Amino acid sequence: MPTPTTTSVSTDTENGIRISDAAATAGVSARTLRYYEELGLLTPSLYTPGGERRYTEADLTQLRRILELREVLGMNLDEIKEFLSFEMRLDILRSDYRANKDATTARARDEQKATLQEALELIESLAEQLNAKLARMDSFRAKLTGDAQRCRDLLDELEDAPGAGSQARS
Repeated sequence: MPTPTTTSVSTDTENGIRISDAAATAGVSARTLRYYEELGLLTPSLYTPGGERRYTEADLTQLRRILELREVLGMNLDEIKEFLSFEMRLDILRSDYRANKDATTARARDEQKATLQEALELIESLAEQLNAKLARMDSFRAKLTGDAQRCRDLLDELEDAPGAGSQARS
């Protein structure tokens, strides 16, 4: 699948950029951005008083992440949504852990352990998802490699067959 062409558009950090500019920057259509919003994958941070969507640099970073998961890892939109929700939860857990990192009470340590345990479970779940996808990709690649070898073998048989290379003349 070809990677979309991206266009550089200067982002106005205060007012954001229009949907058409955000789409052009990412190499997707404005309809794709509206669809991602409908699915809850990407919500513009800003709206004009007239209701126009405006995308910030953070929104564009999120969009690039969505496209990376779709194109590089081959995730479908449901998988992307779950993956992003896990990543958001991990960000919250990191913040919670850092906020309580220096606490020394037994209760604080219990909270740190619970935070780390939840983070570990999320990370392991993400790794399992990626491993499953990679296993499917490896299986598909192995099938293609086998099919290619079968074609080579058949070509060799045709080359070695009697009368190969000579054409019947009338």
